[in-house]
Amino acid sequence: MAEQAAKTETGFAGRQPGLWAAAFALALCAIAYFEHRGVLGGWRSLPFVAAAALLLVPMTKAANNRQAAAGALSPATRRYNRRMLIWSVGYVLCLGTAMTVRNYLDPQGALLWAIALLPSVPMVFFVWTLARYVVEEEDEYLRYRQTSAALVGLALVLLVGTLWGFLETFGVAPHVPAWWVVPVWAIGLGIGQMIMAAAERRAEGS
Repeated sequence: MAEQAAKTETGFAGRQPGLWAAAFALALCAIAYFEHRGVLGGWRSLPFVAAAALLLVPMTKAANNRQAAAGALSPATRRYNRRMLIWSVGYVLCLGTAMTVRNYLDPQGALLWAIALLPSVPMVFFVWTLARYVVEEEDEYLRYRQTSAALVGLALVLLVGTLWGFLETFGVAPHVPAWWVVPVWAIGLGIGQMIMAAAERRAEGS
């Protein structure tokens, strides 16, 4: 295990997936800013969105390195991280494609339905990925750790959705599209994983 941990320290991705996640978020914010200024938009944004999605690759490798160094990289976890990478890249590309087709081709009828549903297709794989991890993970503690983090994400979605829903109902907050659920859940998942990691460090220090 020590040899494996030492090996991960020399990789380009490092062991800080949060830094790569922040870089990915900043890249998307930059793209959104330039679209707002009229510099980008439609098909012109697609190469930049695809380039931003590439940041998810070192983010996944950094997550693997960090988990390996902590002795928590089981075969099921490695498969889970790889599938989450596939889902994330697929979601970004499908969303960018759908928005471009809508803005430039003015689709109608069945084509409009198809592109409206296109960003949701990776979600099927996403749900399957979550279910497969629970089935494939043989380490009970790792399964508990991931399930607990996922429940934190669920709790955040329920809390934010309920609070915002009442604010919107009473006319003090604007309407928010329902697709916000996935990003909020992902944020909650990350928070849950940080909580579990902090608890482990406290337990090791005591």
